[in-house]
Amino acid sequence: MYYLKNTIFLDLTKNQKAALFGFIKSFVKKHPQKTTDEILSLFIEDEQYYYEQKNPHFEWIIKEFENENFLKELSMLIDENKKQLALKEACKPFIEKQKALAKEQRKKAAEYKQSKQPPTKKQIYYYDMLCKKYKIKQEPVENLSRLDLKNMIGKILDEHDTGLKKI
Repeated sequence: MYYLKNTIFLDLTKNQKAALFGFIKSFVKKHPQKTTDEILSLFIEDEQYYYEQKNPHFEWIIKEFENENFLKELSMLIDENKKQLALKEACKPFIEKQKALAKEQRKKAAEYKQSKQPPTKKQIYYYDMLCKKYKIKQEPVENLSRLDLKNMIGKILDEHDTGLKKI
């Protein structure tokens, strides 16, 4: 795509080029199942319609539709956007796996950090309240970490929440 940006629409200004590239990219996303020629004709129809309504996206583009070279370059741009969209779709499963792996690594890092820190006063208080509420014998919390207390609280909540759901 980068190479394409430097080789087509050389007669347009930088702003016109950027606006056209962005608009075509979103236009191709709206019509993923259509062919390049169908998308091109739809784009031309839309621009002519908006021009007739005196609300064009690009005021300069109507004159360019008569230029055969412009239409060829526009077709190349649409084709390239379709390829980019297909490539992005093909990479989607890999990206999802990477996100899941990164999430798992963040969780492990947080657990490691918590295993080195003493429990907070809120955790201790919450643990005491849960033990009183469910009439559970309290274990000493002096030498436990945040992670240990978090796991103990989670275990208590899991045991008593599942008991409520069965009833």
